[in-house]
Amino acid sequence: MTFDDPGFLDLRGLFRDPDMFDSRSRWAAAGFQVSNRSSNGKIMVASHPSVRGLLFKKYTSDVSSRTQRENYECRLKGSRRLRDFISGRGLSRVVVPCKWILELPRELSRRGPILLVEQLDLLENEQTVAAYQNIEVELLKELCTVLFAFRGMDSNAKNLPFLVDGRIGLVDTEHWDRGTSRDYLHHVGEHMSAERRKIAKKIFQQLRDGKSALGDLIAGPYGGGKRGWDDFLDDEYTSSSSSSS
Repeated sequence: MTFDDPGFLDLRGLFRDPDMFDSRSRWAAAGFQVSNRSSNGKIMVASHPSVRGLLFKKYTSDVSSRTQRENYECRLKGSRRLRDFISGRGLSRVVVPCKWILELPRELSRRGPILLVEQLDLLENEQTVAAYQNIEVELLKELCTVLFAFRGMDSNAKNLPFLVDGRIGLVDTEHWDRGTSRDYLHHVGEHMSAERRKIAKKIFQQLRDGKSALGDLIAGPYGGGKRGWDDFLDDEYTSSSSSSS
């Protein structure tokens, strides 16, 4: 379920303890289910049994309100830029969750705002790793196109998980504009078969040459003119990928 307006939330009912963001244990004691995946010092992630389809992300209280807001705004901007990019190119196999910044009730306002995130139906990490082994070529094309345009994104399996329906979720939008010299698939590529890595290498080379399987010239994050995609993969890669998909 997608939420266009999170204003229906009973913020005063959910957030009553002024000290609930001091630690994961305090947040859990306030009735939230707090994820243990995030390491100490990183952002906390939680859900609430009364709120279906949404996640809450919050830094601990020792992080200044200003720093929290700046980080949430970066994540929100990244989410919007990625969603616009995906929509503008008609991509259907990758998805970015909607995000909102919410102001807490006055009693907790000094703790900073909170980030609300659309909850996607994700596979477990081990299942995601297995799914990358022989990722469908059409999905690989879309993933490579996004990662080529947004080169600072962390491309590990937890940040690019598979959904139950077979799509890939781009869940970490914090570093959407960070430059990097690393390979675009330097983490999830390790889970792919040698053949899929070979195809990905070909895709990225075509993107560097200004071509795209999606029919767009790629000139940084926002693209350019039109190209057909018959010339995207040569016969060698087209035949090998079709026989293994």
